[in-house]
Amino acid sequence: MKRAMIFLFVGTIALMSVISVWADTIGTLVCIGMTEDDVKQWTSDIASYEGKDTPYVNPHRIVFFDDLNSMILALKSGKIDRLSIGMMTAQYIADRNDDLSVSDRQHQAVLGYSIAMLDKNSEIIDAMNAHIKSMKEDGTIDVLKTKYIDQLGTSDPEPVAMPETGSKTIRIAVTGDLPPFDLILSDGTPAGFNTAFLAELSNRMNVRFELVNISSSARAIALSSGEVDALFWTRSTYDADGNELSFPLDRIDNISITIPYLIDNRDAVRRNE
Repeated sequence: MKRAMIFLFVGTIALMSVISVWADTIGTLVCIGMTEDDVKQWTSDIASYEGKDTPYVNPHRIVFFDDLNSMILALKSGKIDRLSIGMMTAQYIADRNDDLSVSDRQHQAVLGYSIAMLDKNSEIIDAMNAHIKSMKEDGTIDVLKTKYIDQLGTSDPEPVAMPETGSKTIRIAVTGDLPPFDLILSDGTPAGFNTAFLAELSNRMNVRFELVNISSSARAIALSSGEVDALFWTRSTYDADGNELSFPLDRIDNISITIPYLIDNRDAVRRNE
């Protein structure tokens, strides 16, 4: 009996050692309507979708950050082991920080970037969907992606002026926390893929987009309170063919959401050893 207890004790210590090595503290931008347990469940849903052993239990600690800069500083200082974000944003970060690198490229499920508005604006969302589809079909999205993401390198994108005329003004939130999609230059000017995309969408819809700078953590409140009419980005989960999966990463009630104008894989950024 004593011998069995010794084996059990040693085995438990070994298991705890493996877990302590395996588990990381992971930073992520604050998600709308999601707790740490919700994010872990999202990870389990993703694992199941990818065909990994189930049930998958996420052993990591999740830490939410209100902005990208504080999350990067936490990574550099060792307060977190890695940060989780879309692959194109991960590459943007790594390209500008010699001490950081992209570490994870094997995942299948992708993040969709869309525009969200309250349900009362569903007709506007329908109109946006029609134009997003046409922008995909005529190659406009690909052209903008090439210029504002693929060929960006370590340079800052040139700001894109929003058209000043239109039959309707739509106030849309920008955070600066999702480059090269949503970023704010050092002089406070919004820039990146999303601004170029919105400028094109503005011309096609004959609407004026007013960019409103808010924090990532205030997105849902800004939308529900009427401070903004739309969110510049919100994240749902899609498969590689663009079909929506049933476990979004941002959860907002009573909204209409466009089809994704771009989809991206999820990724991680770590410190270089």
